[in-house]
Amino acid sequence: MAPVHVVGLAATPFLPEQDAMLDELVFDVTYAALRECGLRKQDLGLSVMASLDVLDGRSISSGLYTAAAGGYLNDAFRIEGDSGLAVIAAAEAVAAGDVEVAVAVGVYNPEVRSADREARRSFLAQVSNLGFEPHFDRPVGLTAEVVYALHAAHTLESGGEDLDAFARLAAEEITRGSERPRSVRTAPVTAQEVLASEQVAAPLRELMLPAHSTGAVAVVLASPARAGRCLGRSARITGFGHATGGYTWDGRWLSDPAAPTRRATRIAYGQAGISAAAEQVGLVELTAPTPALHAPYLGALGLAASLGDKDVNASGGARSNFPGLANGALRLLEVVEQLESRAGASTAVAHSVDTGTGLVSEDVSVLVVEAA
Repeated sequence: MAPVHVVGLAATPFLPEQDAMLDELVFDVTYAALRECGLRKQDLGLSVMASLDVLDGRSISSGLYTAAAGGYLNDAFRIEGDSGLAVIAAAEAVAAGDVEVAVAVGVYNPEVRSADREARRSFLAQVSNLGFEPHFDRPVGLTAEVVYALHAAHTLESGGEDLDAFARLAAEEITRGSERPRSVRTAPVTAQEVLASEQVAAPLRELMLPAHSTGAVAVVLASPARAGRCLGRSARITGFGHATGGYTWDGRWLSDPAAPTRRATRIAYGQAGISAAAEQVGLVELTAPTPALHAPYLGALGLAASLGDKDVNASGGARSNFPGLANGALRLLEVVEQLESRAGASTAVAHSVDTGTGLVSEDVSVLVVEAA
């Protein structure tokens, strides 16, 4: 396919909870991303938003911020899922020649009655439980965190890893990202501190799980011809893939959790012309919600043994900052900035997953990005 250029990127500060309304967050990042590349709202051919009604606290919540994303009297739609899918949808429109410029916006600021941390966690757990298949498979007490814990326990019992290895990996990522401006875990930690943190669902500790935050990210995409007349970023998406996992009862989420990532990778690499990822890809932003998923996901991307620690999640990954449904766009932002700042790096991968129901019915996006 023809490459789709990333010409503008912007993010809000990432906080435990935002005081601003959803439309204010969306407007701020859309305005900043368009300003960065010298475009205006009138230049947009399509706006794609990523959010979830139940988290936004209102039905058809996209009606609140469609105008803020440049979609008023214009083509616009909303994806109820991770913003990586919104980026793919916008890229498809540009690659197909339907529009010259598109914006994808992910916004995440769940409406909860209490600012208490445990109340927020309880609310998200309830939403997660309701997300499982409602007619034939309504599991009692099952949430995304429980699913991840079941997989981590299965991995430990299979002898593939040990809990100390999980703690070391989590500590390395948190420490690596602690000095970066977008991290919400800003202090280095040791493996012992990871093991001493609160046990959320055995065997997983709090510091092994994503560092939840709230905020918004906007990505402006353009065709090659239009990108040549834009200011701002100099990266292009050469391949993208999306895949979804199965239901609770099929068991593959436990035995082969990386299957959706493998399928999405095959599509993205095929479009980008990547035949030997270990030789062609120099860095990756990987979304592994637990350390037990780090190796399976990396293997599915074909990068298990080829990259050093600093080439995988240089930002600290999800354990440094995980802004919910805005995560896919954030991983792309991190990849683009690393390509811009690293000498010799030319091809990277941004990987994101929707953690609503954990590994069950998992939505995965894979973006191949090159320095333009």
